[in-house]
Amino acid sequence: MSLEIKELRAGYGKIEALHGISLQVGDGDYVAVVGANGAGKSTLLKAISGTVQSFGGSISFDGKLLTKMPAHEIPTHRIAHVPEGRQIFPALSVFDNLMLGAWLVKDDTQRSDRLALVYDLFPRLKERASQMAGTLSGGEQQMVAVGRALMLGPRLIMLDEPSQGLAPKLVNEMYERLKQVHELGTSVLLVEQNTTSALKYSARAYVMERGKIILSGPSEELRDKEEIRRAYLGI
Repeated sequence: MSLEIKELRAGYGKIEALHGISLQVGDGDYVAVVGANGAGKSTLLKAISGTVQSFGGSISFDGKLLTKMPAHEIPTHRIAHVPEGRQIFPALSVFDNLMLGAWLVKDDTQRSDRLALVYDLFPRLKERASQMAGTLSGGEQQMVAVGRALMLGPRLIMLDEPSQGLAPKLVNEMYERLKQVHELGTSVLLVEQNTTSALKYSARAYVMERGKIILSGPSEELRDKEEIRRAYLGI
């Protein structure tokens, strides 16, 4: 088992945003967490990354407790987080943004191999390697954010709304690249409002509402049940 979350309560200051969340992401798994804006999806990923406070419950990765671990230590376990809104460095080049994702990688050959993988997945980043990241289109900036996370060589990559603000064609392209990443052996934990894409590509899914998991199961089942589609997914 890779990631295991049990009865997690977390939030901001004294405000609890997650109320007893439990979920699992196994080795090589592709799991989606879907729900409306404000359901607590982003808070869940931030809790795993250690950037919001946990009030109770536990988060473990390969048996190691992450719940009380400082945020800067989480990536040492090869857990990468692609945040909502990309949060790239606009005044740095594409290349420099990518290399920031490899700050834990000491081996030059390993760094070169990972950069080659990112350029293979996103050829436009190689074409624009020396360009300032802030001058890229929204879709290209999302590629930079995902590429930066991949430079860590993650065992688990967590993505927060990767389709946000992208044209439909670019959404499909991004999800096809994430499918390739998954096929290379990386576990994927995805949070999305775009339930159509999330349930199409993931194997399992959890539905969140107001800080709680209200449904879970195979993505195909959640996608195909009409009452679930209407009541919880908005599709």
